[in-house]
Amino acid sequence: MGVVGEDGRDWVLTWRRRPFVWEEDLILSLREDLEGMTWSLNEDVWRWKLEHKVVFSIKSAYDRLMSAIDSEDVWGVDEKRVFVNLWKCLAPSKVVAFAWKALLNRVPTKANLVVRNVLHLEVSINCVLCNEAVETTNHLFLHCNFASLVWSRLMTWLNCHFLNPHNLLFIRSVGG
Repeated sequence: MGVVGEDGRDWVLTWRRRPFVWEEDLILSLREDLEGMTWSLNEDVWRWKLEHKVVFSIKSAYDRLMSAIDSEDVWGVDEKRVFVNLWKCLAPSKVVAFAWKALLNRVPTKANLVVRNVLHLEVSINCVLCNEAVETTNHLFLHCNFASLVWSRLMTWLNCHFLNPHNLLFIRSVGG
């Protein structure tokens, strides 16, 4: 992806698909991370700029993601705590990753697929389960009649009382 041109060496980043809107800032950040990189004819070696040891670590990648979330300033203290605790829970990593995507509204619901230009506007974006409302992450997992029935039966089986939150990040306790 590095090429030598008339103006010297430069990065030509090509993608198999057009990047989503939310990915454009990530690409810009990648370009900033690549600034100052020195070119050489030596054999390539793996390096990780986010760690002093120049070796990749999950912690440094996580810290980078959390700093990006912090810089967006869209999350309150309670919401940030949800993300911190999510990655520390004992659930399988694929469950945690899916929960993370759901909390960030990155699940490929019909509404998200339209925004990403995967579904055409003439296709119905109503919920595949109930066909009564637009299929969003919150609707699909919380407000759909089918989802509500699943949650109700699960809570009955666990002998728990459950109030359906208005969104996936609703974490405040009653009275708090």
